[in-house]
Amino acid sequence: MVRFDVKPPFRWVLPASPGLPSGFLLIASADSRGDAARKGLLAGVGQRQCRSQTPQLKPARSSDTTMSPFKARPPLISATRAAGAPLPGAWRGKGFLRLLLLLVAAALVAAVAANFGIARDYGYLRASMLTGVAGGHYHTLATRLAERAKRGHGSLSVISTAGSIENVGRLTSGESRCGEMFALIQDGTPVSAGAKLELLGRLPEPEALLLLGRPGHAFRTFADLRGASIGVGPQGSGTAYIMHQLLQDADLRQLDVRLSYHELREQIRLVAQGKLDLAAVVMQEDAEFLHNVIRQDGLDIVSPADLEGLVARYPWLSLGRIPAGRYDLVRPIPAADKQVARLNTLVVANRCARRADRIALLMLLGAELPGFVRANPPASTSSATVVPLTRESQQFFNSGEPNIADRYFPWLVNLLSPAYWVYLVMAVTILFNAMTLFSRFCLWRIDAAREKLETALKELVNPRLTHAQMRAVPADRVMAAPEQRKAAQSILERLVELRARCQRQASSIVTPLGDEMYYRYQQFLIDEATTTLAALLETPSNDKGAGWRVVSPSE
Repeated sequence: MVRFDVKPPFRWVLPASPGLPSGFLLIASADSRGDAARKGLLAGVGQRQCRSQTPQLKPARSSDTTMSPFKARPPLISATRAAGAPLPGAWRGKGFLRLLLLLVAAALVAAVAANFGIARDYGYLRASMLTGVAGGHYHTLATRLAERAKRGHGSLSVISTAGSIENVGRLTSGESRCGEMFALIQDGTPVSAGAKLELLGRLPEPEALLLLGRPGHAFRTFADLRGASIGVGPQGSGTAYIMHQLLQDADLRQLDVRLSYHELREQIRLVAQGKLDLAAVVMQEDAEFLHNVIRQDGLDIVSPADLEGLVARYPWLSLGRIPAGRYDLVRPIPAADKQVARLNTLVVANRCARRADRIALLMLLGAELPGFVRANPPASTSSATVVPLTRESQQFFNSGEPNIADRYFPWLVNLLSPAYWVYLVMAVTILFNAMTLFSRFCLWRIDAAREKLETALKELVNPRLTHAQMRAVPADRVMAAPEQRKAAQSILERLVELRARCQRQASSIVTPLGDEMYYRYQQFLIDEATTTLAALLETPSNDKGAGWRVVSPSE
C-alpha cells in the first residue's frame, strides 16, 4: 500500500497496481464522484485486482496542508517479504561459507606448489655423479654434496671411477639408460662434439699437477727426465691422459720417458721404495692425501725450472706457486717455493639430466663452494674438451640464483624451459586470434549468404513484408506459377544447406568459446526463412477473403 497526499482536506490511499509501468501511479483527486468513477478509472488499467478494491478517504491533518500535492509519503504498511526470499542472516552465512571455501582452496594450491618446490630444499633432486677414486678430491667433494642434498630431502648418488676418461665414457654411453647424469672431469680431457655433453660450470679452486719424488732428486729441468720412469695413475684416468698429452711434444718425446699405470697409493709406495722415479698426481694443494704423502712417506715436490715454458703452450693450463713451508714449517717442506701447473675441474652433464636436476646441482655447488658463482662462467676450456655451457648455467650465473619458475615449478620447467614460455604464450595468442579471425570470416560469409537468400525470398512475395506477414499471404496467389515454385524450392534447399554449414561451423574445434551464440542466431534467422518458405510451398490457402495481396516493389 502506498500513500499519497493529493489535495486537502482529503488523502487518497490507492492499492499499488502491478499492471502499471514501473514508475507510474494512479492519483484520484478529491473531486472524483462516487465509487463507480474511481472503479472505472482503475478498470481502465485492466487490473482485476484493482477493480475489486475501493479507495479509502481519510481526512488530512492540518500539518499535511503544507505538503506538496505529489510528494510521496513513506508506506503506511511495511512491504511483506517475498515468499522464499532468504533472510539477511542466511546471506551472511553463505558469504562466510564461500570465503572459507576460497581460503581452503588457496591453502591447497599453496601446499601443492610447496610440495613441488626446490627453493628451500632439494627434494626434487634424484641424480648420480661420477667422481674418481675413493678418497680423492672428486669423491670427497661429491660426498659432501650428497650429504647436503640428503639434509634437504634430495638424493645424489656418488659413484667411484678411475678418473676423467672413464667418466666421459660412461656419461656418453649411459644416455640410453640414463643411469648417470653428472661427472667431474679435468679440463683438457678429450670430449668430442658427438658426445653431446654440456658444461654446468667449473670448480672455483683449480687442481695442481704435481710430480712427487724422493728428497735429493736430480730433476731440475725437463732434460733431467731422460729415461725416467713415471707413474701416471690408473689407466683411463685424467692424469694419465694429460701426462701422455704433455710428453707427446716433439722435444719431450726425445726424452724417452717411461709411463706406467698404478693405483694412487701403490705408485706412491713404489716411488718411496725407489722402484719408480716420479709419481704424477692431480689434486688440490691442500688435500689430506698430499699432506700424508709428504709427511709420512717423505716425498718432495719436483718443480722443473722450465715449467713455465710448458704451461705457456696450453691455454687451459695455468702456473701456480706453492710457498715454502706449506706442508711443514719446522723442517720446512717444501724448503723453497715450488712452481706447479694448474688445471680446472669441470662439472659436466649429459642429456639425461633434466633442467630441475641441473638447477638443484648448481644450488648445491653454490652452497658448498662459496666462490663457485663468482668463478663462473668459464672464460674458455681446452680445445680437446668440447662442452658448451648449458642455458641453465648461464641464467644461474647471471642472476646468482634460480629464477621463480625453477624455484617453485621444477616439474613444469622439465617440460619446457622458461626461455620458451614467452614464445609459447605468443604462439597460443596468435593461434586464438587466428581462430577468431577465421570464425568471424565464416560467420560473415554465412550472414552474407543468408541475406542473399532472404532477399530472393522477399522478391518472390513482397520486399516490404516481414516473415510473419509473408506466411499469412495465400500460397496459391504467390506460388501460382511453376517458375515461382521452382525458385522457392531452390531457395529452400540452399537454406537447408546453409543451416547445415552453420551447424558444422558452430560445432567446429576452431570456433572460439562463446562464438557459438552468433551461429545460433544465424540458425534462428535461417529457420525463420525456412518456415516461411515451407508455409508458402506446402500449405494451401483457405482464406478466400484475406486482405493480403501481392504487390510489385514499385507500388
